[in-house]
Amino acid sequence: MAGVNSLNIPLEIAAPTTGMVPAVLHELLDHLRLLAEKGTTHVIDLSGLPMSDHDREELKSRLGEGEINIELSALGRSRINETRYNGIWWISHYSGDGNLVAELIEIAAVPEIVRSHPDDIRQSIEELSRNIQTEHQEQHDE
Repeated sequence: MAGVNSLNIPLEIAAPTTGMVPAVLHELLDHLRLLAEKGTTHVIDLSGLPMSDHDREELKSRLGEGEINIELSALGRSRINETRYNGIWWISHYSGDGNLVAELIEIAAVPEIVRSHPDDIRQSIEELSRNIQTEHQEQHDE
């Protein structure tokens, strides 16, 4: 094909998207209103949604980062990050070997996972009481 000029046209291939991000944002808005009006909390399991990696990154970017970041260590690591919207928390749970096992968005004043369980509080009462008694006994024995 003599005489035919070739053109180099750069192509940008868009990352696959499902269009789920606007729907999730509207759902978050509805649940945030319920939290404000009635104190109703809600959890969205992101693994249960037909979202691409690009969708997940877009959602994370749209929600942004807030002021609170919590890291828990119990049967693996968990990260709880407040988004820029008070009451919306991005929660990631990892297995002991560091693999992501669950990713959730919780709409709550405080995420349930960081609340102290009443049984744990009662155990702490007993432990602190023993600590105070031991300290008192040690001072008395001196």
